[in-house]
Amino acid sequence: MLPRLLAPFPLVLLAACGGGTDDSAPAGSPAASPGAAAPSALTAPAAAVSAIDPARLADPCQFKPAEITATLGLAVDSTEPATMGAMLGCSYKGAKGMVRLNLIVHDPVYFAQATAMSRTSRPGEKADVAGDPDKAWWQFQDTGGTILHYYRQNVEVEVIPMFDGSKDRAAMQAGLLKLRRVP
Repeated sequence: MLPRLLAPFPLVLLAACGGGTDDSAPAGSPAASPGAAAPSALTAPAAAVSAIDPARLADPCQFKPAEITATLGLAVDSTEPATMGAMLGCSYKGAKGMVRLNLIVHDPVYFAQATAMSRTSRPGEKADVAGDPDKAWWQFQDTGGTILHYYRQNVEVEVIPMFDGSKDRAAMQAGLLKLRRVP
C-alpha cells in the first residue's frame, strides 16, 4: 500500500520545483535581448549602508562615565564591557542603577531589513525623533522606561537607562539626546 501512495511523489515534487515551467524570458525583458547577460543568482545586492571600521568598536564602553553622570544624573562607579556575538555592549553601573549601551552590528546589505525587524519586535510604544540625522527613535516600555535607538553606518545603537532617578519621561529624553552619538 505504501509504495502505491508514494508513486506520484516524484511528479508532485518535480511540478512544485518548477520542472514543468517555461524558463524563457518574456519578450522585451533584459534577458531576452541578444547579448544580455542573465543576472547571477549568487550576486549579492549592493550594500545599503557602509560598514563601520571594526577598530571603532574595539572598546564597547564608548561613553566616558562623566558623560553619563553629566547628561543622565547617574554617578557611575564602574563600567563592564561585554561582547555577545554581533552585539557589543557596556554597562555603566552606579549605586542607583545602571545605563546600558548596546552596539548591534548588522550586515550592511541587509541593514534595512534587520533594523525594521528589530524595531517591530520591540515591545512598547515607539516614536521617531523628528528630523534626526541618525534616524533616532524612542521605545517607551510599559514599565515606564525610555530607550533611545539610533543608527550609525551598519550599527544599531541602544541607550537604555535602568536606574532610580527623579527624571520624568521628558527630562530623560532630553538627557539621552544630549549624549554624544557613538560610535
